[in-house]
Amino acid sequence: MLSPTHDDAAQRLERCADRLRVVGPRLAARQGVEAAQLLARIRAGLQHIADLTADADGEPRRAVPELSAYALADQMLVLGNDLLRDGDRTDLFRVDAVEAIGDVYNLV
Repeated sequence: MLSPTHDDAAQRLERCADRLRVVGPRLAARQGVEAAQLLARIRAGLQHIADLTADADGEPRRAVPELSAYALADQMLVLGNDLLRDGDRTDLFRVDAVEAIGDVYNLV
């Protein structure tokens, strides 16, 4: 498999945020265990993206705030753009970054 390009990853990020703009409000309106579990998995994916960025930057890991489900798309964009910004990134890191974004995308 070829290493994903920055453009591929950025496109996946945008598509994921678009989906979260729709799914977030739906999750906020739903009650029950299933909705709560999906929301928890999405938030875990966002935390993974933040952790990858912190590790790549040599910074300490920080907890991602649990904002309203309505804010999931914005959180995804902020965290994903931090992950994809230019810097000292290896090809393996870029593969991990695209996978992390794809993992969240596949949830929604």
